[in-house]
Amino acid sequence: MSTDSLGTRDTSVLQLLARLLVETEKLTKFVDDLNKHGSTPQAKSALNVINSEVSQILVGMKDKIEPLYSLYEIDPGLKSVKDVSRSEAKSSSEGHKAEYDESSLWIDVKKQTP
Repeated sequence: MSTDSLGTRDTSVLQLLARLLVETEKLTKFVDDLNKHGSTPQAKSALNVINSEVSQILVGMKDKIEPLYSLYEIDPGLKSVKDVSRSEAKSSSEGHKAEYDESSLWIDVKKQTP
């Protein structure tokens, strides 16, 4: 398989994931609106349908995609990336602990809230 076709496939997967994020954001807003403002039986029914569908999607992802994460242990290139990510996350979390100020965070949040 040529490098061009692999690059195209990578782009396609990234585009699908971007679409998934967009649809997730739309669905999250819709569910939030339904939850806060929906008063009809249809709104409650819609929440049940969405709950069922999202649950099925998540089960499918867990069953079919989660096993692929084992590639981090099998593929040498992925294993090295995982090791680098772990060390970066560890050093980042140590830096964040020292910089974290809960009262400042709440002040910032209250300033941004209308």
